[in-house]
Amino acid sequence: MTPSIPNLMTLYRLAAAPAAAGLALAGFRDAFFAVIVISLLSDLLDGPIARWLKQESSDGAWLDTIADGGTVLAGLLGVYLFEGDSIRPDMAWLLAFLASYTGAAGLSLIKLGGLPAFHLYSSKLAAVGSGVFFVWLFALGYSPAAFIAAICLGIVANAESMLVSLLIKRLRTDIHSVFRLTRADADRGA
Repeated sequence: MTPSIPNLMTLYRLAAAPAAAGLALAGFRDAFFAVIVISLLSDLLDGPIARWLKQESSDGAWLDTIADGGTVLAGLLGVYLFEGDSIRPDMAWLLAFLASYTGAAGLSLIKLGGLPAFHLYSSKLAAVGSGVFFVWLFALGYSPAAFIAAICLGIVANAESMLVSLLIKRLRTDIHSVFRLTRADADRGA
């Protein structure tokens, strides 16, 4: 992997995910939320910075996908540990998200041989929704509506990821949207 600013941001997220999980397990709520929000912000910025600096790479795209997964799982662990009582009535939404997340990753692994690194706009929107939820949670407390909205954005992104996996014939990065795929893209495996 080529050292670059966006790759360093992604490496931060790779290191931050287990650190955030450890902070959550140790009960350090404020530190946990700070690490997760910084991770979500770096996720939103690393792609545009890579394009601006012309430092895009397929290695960076794959690494970004792994860092995203770590951030999601650490974030969900912390929300569960710190807000378990509040979230319990909405647990079915969380389970639906986890099922869709597992389904998207599993389908891509089985059909295409790797994790999806499509960098879909819907995934970025879901990351923004997660960030808004985390800031809301930290600043104002648990909101079922904010939680369900963030979860629904994630489920939509996972559904689009599954659809892309079904339409393409070989794994590739940076598809951005199922609507940007043409029939020729799907046929030639682009």
